[in-house]
Amino acid sequence: MIEQLLRNYYIKNTIAVGFVLLVLFSSLINSYNNYHYSEYILYGNIDKNLKSTVLNSKLFLNDNFHDRAINQNSIAIDEDKRNIEILSKFVSNLDIEYLYTMVKKEGKIYFTSSSAIPEEINTNNMTHYFDHYESATKKLLKVLDKKEIVYEESTDKWGTFRTIFLPCMTAKGTPYIIGADIKIDFINQKLHKYIQDIVTTQIIIILILIILGFFFIKISRRELNEIQVIKESLDREITIKTKELENLNYTLEERIEKEIDKNRKKDKQLIHQTKMAQMGEMIGAIAHQWRQPLNVISTGIQNLKYDYKEGLLNDEKYIKEFIDKNKKTIAFMSHTIDDFRDFFRVDKIKKVFNVSDATQGVINMQSAQLQNYNIKLNFTPDKFEYIGFESEYQQVILNIINNAKDALVEKKIDNPVITIKIEASTIFISDNAGGIPSDILDRIFEPYFTTKEQGKGTGMGLYMSKMIIEDNMGGVLGITNEKDGAMFTIKFGVKDA
Repeated sequence: MIEQLLRNYYIKNTIAVGFVLLVLFSSLINSYNNYHYSEYILYGNIDKNLKSTVLNSKLFLNDNFHDRAINQNSIAIDEDKRNIEILSKFVSNLDIEYLYTMVKKEGKIYFTSSSAIPEEINTNNMTHYFDHYESATKKLLKVLDKKEIVYEESTDKWGTFRTIFLPCMTAKGTPYIIGADIKIDFINQKLHKYIQDIVTTQIIIILILIILGFFFIKISRRELNEIQVIKESLDREITIKTKELENLNYTLEERIEKEIDKNRKKDKQLIHQTKMAQMGEMIGAIAHQWRQPLNVISTGIQNLKYDYKEGLLNDEKYIKEFIDKNKKTIAFMSHTIDDFRDFFRVDKIKKVFNVSDATQGVINMQSAQLQNYNIKLNFTPDKFEYIGFESEYQQVILNIINNAKDALVEKKIDNPVITIKIEASTIFISDNAGGIPSDILDRIFEPYFTTKEQGKGTGMGLYMSKMIIEDNMGGVLGITNEKDGAMFTIKFGVKDA
């Protein structure tokens, strides 16, 4: 018995240490992902600003300007000055440092127009028409050859800049380049500040874990002492019993009564120690149940600072939603404790993503639930990449799989199977639930239309899936009845998203 109590004691402590390490690892991973996501957003906004600026700059120069601006003396000084004033005034309301256009002449790149900062205008030290852009000639000649937008970063004594070069062509076929520079020193400052915030958050988490660990160690030592007391008590009882056996014949009845009383006390101690051992198992189960809620609360706390900077904390509705969300999470954790006590007991921003890997991610999330219903899922991947919203695509796959699961369970299909097959740029998802009645097949994707019982479906799942695939990702989502059941088909690249 003592060996079992000690074994349970060490198992419980091992689980506690693992729980601490899991919390620290989860927090670090979450902070790392948030850091890179912030960096991605910052650079994405910079590039959007640059691209918007160069595209809008076409509105400020005459349509035939670059057709004329191909010789040194073809643009008058007054027109050049006017262009400088127009472009300078345009970028003064933006975060853009410089906006300029260039043409190619005899293998060289020349400025045809450029904005200027106030200091340059006051000192007349501006970039003028047909100034040779010698330092960037090779790079810009490649831009003209490739006819693709180019982004780059450079650092000099004035700071760090991000630049866009946009190759263009006039209606008469004259090629030219629009360029714009934006100062990005603030990005490094923001990222450095974010790293400081991450370090601060990790220190706070470590301090909390140290405090919790202190109390846990205190409780564990108390429990170990109790085990030791029991062991010593048992050893003493064995000694006493040995002596008592020698005198058993003299006071048998009296001693039997005493032994019965002692056994009752011992039984109470054993019951108490059994509860203590089960408490170790309970802590391990709680650690498993609390892992995700703790991560949700941690993420919410870390984001409060940015919500404050964005002014969201002044929004009563946002605060109410934040409080309600965390109250629900805490209620779930509290309910978990109650259960054990009763027992005794992942801008929108388009990006290139691998469709097969994204699909596998959804399958992994659903595998346990499908196994619970004895539903087999066959997946035949064909790796290909697509530019779109990966999370929205996964939402569609998840919705279709859930619909298939519900149909198979409701109809009590023998040997239920869901099959997912990817060929080239098409995804096929089918089941053997018998299909959808032909009289409602054409209404499947209508909003608020559902075949489920009242209260079990909103009728918006497939409607939103079709919107995501066709309106947001340039594909087509369709459904047909096959031999054994329904088949959903997703074709990508059919429309321009």
